[in-house]
Amino acid sequence: MVLFSQQIYTLISTALTELEASQASGRTPKNPLNEAHYFGAWVTTAMKQKRFDTIVLPTLKAWQSKARSLGKGAQLKEQFIYLQQCYNQVLDENKQVQAVNLTKLQALIAQLENEQWMVNTDLVVGNKLNRHSGGASSLIICETQMHDCFDEQGTLIKPLSLYLRGDLSELVNCAFEQNLLLHKMTDYKSKVKYHGEFIIYPNNDGDKLPEFPIKPEAE
Repeated sequence: MVLFSQQIYTLISTALTELEASQASGRTPKNPLNEAHYFGAWVTTAMKQKRFDTIVLPTLKAWQSKARSLGKGAQLKEQFIYLQQCYNQVLDENKQVQAVNLTKLQALIAQLENEQWMVNTDLVVGNKLNRHSGGASSLIICETQMHDCFDEQGTLIKPLSLYLRGDLSELVNCAFEQNLLLHKMTDYKSKVKYHGEFIIYPNNDGDKLPEFPIKPEAE
């Protein structure tokens, strides 16, 4: 079974390695404009040659469109480097996926509560739930899912929905500190009124790029 996170890591690592080789041979000058041209062409060629599994094809198409419309402004090299750094944290030393454990989620919840978030894990999320937080950032996890999505050893075995109303960047940063990756389903309308829905998948492995912390600006 091909896993998105492992395949995308292989893709971006291959792209960066092949750029280095092209620059070392003198074929690609070391400047932002030529690097942008290189990655735009590299992504297109990778698609045409079907170098990678189809699970990453939508991501490749998005990068191709970005490169064509923004040129150097697409900053694909910078994005690839940052994605590689992020995946280096959540994959193991062999660049394989790691299990998601209940203890990591519990640590995230404790951290958010310490930051004065309203966190509810004792509500059943049905077709529609309305929950007021009094202006505080709110995170809701369905009680039923909390019981059903983890096995007896506390390992996540089913996708788990988190419903957010508040500062997404803060949630993403806190989750990433616990090696938890959030995949956006919707950033506003969901089963919980005024909350967006984000999913944590078993092994942190969805079928698209997750929400990584915002890349810090270069000094």
